[in-house]
Order: sequence, then C-alpha cells, then structure tokens
Amino acid sequence: MNKVIKFSNFYILGLSLLFFYFYFNDSRLSTNILDLFPKVEQREILDIHSELEDSSRVLIYTKDSINTLKTLPYVNDIINLKDDIYVIDIDKSIKMEDFYDNFKKHIDLAKKDGNKFNDLRYFSNEMLMIENKIAIFNDVNLIMVTSIIFLVVLYVFILRIPFLSLNTLITIISANLLGITILTMVYDNVNIMALNFGVAIGNLAIDYMLHHHFFRLYTTHFRFNKSVFYGFITTFIGFFICLFIPFPLLSQLSLYAMVCLIVSYLSFGFLYQTIQFKKPIFYRNMRRLRKPKVNNRIILVISIIILAISIPNLKLDYNLEKLDYENKDRLSDRNFFIKELGEDSTILIYADTKIDLQNKINQIASVTALKSDPQRTKIIQRDGKFYTKLNIDSNDLEKLKNLDFVDTRSIKELSDEITSGIYKPMIIVLSIVIIIMIAIVLIVTRSLISFSYMIAPLSIISLYFLTSQVNIMHLFSLLIIVVSSVDYGIYVEKEGENIKTLHAIIFSALTTIAGFGFLSFSHILALKSFGLTITIGLIVILALLLFQKRHIKEGV
Repeated sequence: MNKVIKFSNFYILGLSLLFFYFYFNDSRLSTNILDLFPKVEQREILDIHSELEDSSRVLIYTKDSINTLKTLPYVNDIINLKDDIYVIDIDKSIKMEDFYDNFKKHIDLAKKDGNKFNDLRYFSNEMLMIENKIAIFNDVNLIMVTSIIFLVVLYVFILRIPFLSLNTLITIISANLLGITILTMVYDNVNIMALNFGVAIGNLAIDYMLHHHFFRLYTTHFRFNKSVFYGFITTFIGFFICLFIPFPLLSQLSLYAMVCLIVSYLSFGFLYQTIQFKKPIFYRNMRRLRKPKVNNRIILVISIIILAISIPNLKLDYNLEKLDYENKDRLSDRNFFIKELGEDSTILIYADTKIDLQNKINQIASVTALKSDPQRTKIIQRDGKFYTKLNIDSNDLEKLKNLDFVDTRSIKELSDEITSGIYKPMIIVLSIVIIIMIAIVLIVTRSLISFSYMIAPLSIISLYFLTSQVNIMHLFSLLIIVVSSVDYGIYVEKEGENIKTLHAIIFSALTTIAGFGFLSFSHILALKSFGLTITIGLIVILALLLFQKRHIKEGV
C-alpha cells in the first residue's frame, strides 16, 4: 500500500498520457496569427481575402538564366514582367507546399553546386505563410525544450531532493498534458503560440509545492496551508473571470491556466503530503540576500507617480502583422517587388448571384483602370453571397468608396480595425481584474505591503512600454502579472519574515522568471512581448522580496 502511495504521482502521469493520446487533436493547432483574435466581421473579410488569393503565382528576381526553373514540377509558365523580374505560373491543382519543396531544393542545390541564384529574390503570400509556419514551429519547440531543460536543472538545484524534483516535474508535465488536451477539445482553432504561453503560465503553480516543502508539510501528518489556498483561489478567480472574455487567446490561456493550477494545487497541496518526502534542505546564506532597505510608502508613492506620468503617454500599435514571425528575407523581397512593380489597391466585390457579380465587375471596369484580368478572377461563395477581388489603380480608389457592393479596406486597415476593437474592452477588463484583485488582497491581508506587489510591477512595466508601442500582447501579459502578483502579496504578509518564507518566495519567483524569460528570446513578437513584459514584472516582484521593508505592519 505504501508503495502505491509513493508512486501514485506516476499513475497520474500515465492517465494523463493516455488522455492526451486518445483525445489530443493536433488538427486544431494553427500558426495563423489571426486565430489568436476574435472572429469579428473584419476577420471574416480577411479570411475571404486569403481564400481569394491567387496562390498559383510567385514573383522572382534574378539575373541568372531561369531555364532550369521551367523544368520544375508543376510549373506551367514563367512570364517576364520587367527586366529581371518574372512571375512563375503554377498548376492550380497542386498545393503550394508541394511546389515550394521542389523550388527550395532546386535553388539550394544550384547555389551550392553551380553558384547560381545568389541574387535570387522571391515572394508570394503562400510562401510567406509556409516559411512562417516552419519558423514558428521551430521557434516554439526550441523555447519549450530549452525552458523545460533549464527548469529541471533549476528544480534539482533548489530542492536537492531527487525524488521530489522528479515528482515535481511529473506533476507539471501531467498538468500541461491535461491543459493542452482539454484546450484542443474545447476550441476549434488553438494557435501554437497559445501552447507556449500556456506552458509558461502552468509554471506559476510551482510556488504551491515550494511553500508546502519549505514549511515541512511533506514530512508530517496532513496540514492545510491557508496562505497557499488563498494564493490559489485568487489566481484561479482571476483566470476564471478572463475565461468569459470573447477573445480566443485570453479565453484559451485562462482555461489552460485553470486546468494546470487545479491539477498542481491538488497534487502539491494534498497528494504530496500523502506521499511524503525528505525534510527541506536550506541555503543558510540566503538570509544575506535579504536587504530590507526601501520603505513601502516610498515604493507606493513612486509607483503612483510613474503610472500617472506614463499611462497618458502610451502609444498603441494596431498592426497585427508585426506580432507574427518576423521573416526578414521574405518581407524585404516583398518590399523590393512593390518598389519595382508598384503597389495596386485591392478591392473586394460581393453580390447575391454570379451574374450580378459579373455585372458589378463590368460596372467597376467602366470607371477604373483595372490591374487584374476580370475574366480570370477567382469567385467564392460564403454565407449566401458571392465574392471576388480585383486590383485597381490606387488613384481610382476614392471613386468606389461609396458603392455598397465594394469593400475598399486594405489588409492593414482591416487588421487595425480588429486590434482597435479589442483595445477598449481589453483595457476595461484589465481595470476590472485589477480592482477585483486589489479588493481580494486587501480583504485577505489588510496590508498595503501586499498591495505594492501589484502596483510596483505595473509601474515599471509602464516605463518599459514608453520605449515602444504597446501591442495587444502587452495587455494580455499585464493581466497575467496582475493575477500572479497577488500570490506573492499574500505570501509575504501571511507567512512573515523567516528562512522558510525566504526560500519559498524567492525560488518561486526565480522559477517563474525562468518559465517566462525564455519567451523573451523568441523571434515572434507576440511571444517576445508576452515573455518580456511578464519577466520585467517578476523581476520587480523579486526586487521587492529582497529589498522591501516588511517588519512594520501597515494596516489599511
């Protein structure tokens, strides 16, 4: 019986793996940055634009002979547009991925063996998406693997009890497996980046184990830890509130976090006390790290002043494209072709029938200079309407803006409208969560010291925001900081000044920083913004843990 209890955590891992194997749906994973955001009207229009995109044409530039490219599979023709600029016409019946694989192999081989195509530039939206998808998967996998390896080493260093370190890792893996699986069961489209965010958020629960372990609750009979329960329930409530926000990313992250938190809390708070582990090993010199020099009133006053100065001066960035992987080569090539060939305006035309749509195309052709062939334009049906799009001279765009069957908004304008529509409700939600978390902290602790663990990180993060434009991922990460900082405010007030609290909260902060810190090195701005913002906030919390004066009780 004792052996069953001792290895019960391994059985939970086995069940989690079985659940993951049978119910995880990888077909619902997406690399489309738009899947992070709600399906509003502008998003539907963007999807129609994407579906109407001519994926059978690729622009290329080279001074070398293109004869070998004509022999590639699926190539119908190569047309010279201007000087050394060509367009490759590809068989419409095949997927761009099939052509891309052959194209890249041929180019790489020609560069290696024949020193050809060293000046090659190429671009198509489909190729950009293919390369971004590959890069995103590589980036996300590298970050996840590196982060997990680093955290394993950190757990071994912190705990110095191999069996407890192994069980901790098993619990985190089990919680994340369940979180990932449930996410793909509930949502039709789960962006791969949301999983990376989720794994980092799942590490927030490590403080439940640390507070139980360093307070010797794994060496005695069962004892209920109130401070950990308060920390868990406030964090859980914060994510529960966010669950009902109609933004896919935030609702997905909230569900993921709730699953990880409840699995981790039940394991660290109850199961581990049944298993029991060796008594904690303390670093006696850690007391020297604690330098209580800064009065809390000073921290609060400075934080309020910083927020008052910085918030009115923040600038918002509405460009969703920037959040995606920064494919510098393809974006540079796109700009090159725009400069050489010019950029036309794209309009979307819709009608109830194909005949009516053709009549409207003819109507537009009579008053504008068309840059695309209306006879070859692609037509799709969506929600009972027929759609197509045409390229026109940008100077003619104003003539069409009043037509009720034409949408003249560009891709960037549509993206900006999506983002601008999110910012206002996000700021409202952020304000509501902050108010609720402040109320909970003050009710539970009745201390301004705990309050400083929320306001100080927000103030320093607002200073960081002044160095660049604030994107939507910055706001999402602020929610995470607000929710997670509550735990630390409760711990420092409820557990007091002692070596056990010092170990638990400092190591908890370090492991959480490690979990989010690796996101800061991502080449994807969405991940980078998220990781860097939370890392800055956690570093501020760590600084408070080390340097804030807490021996004077400051009641509300």
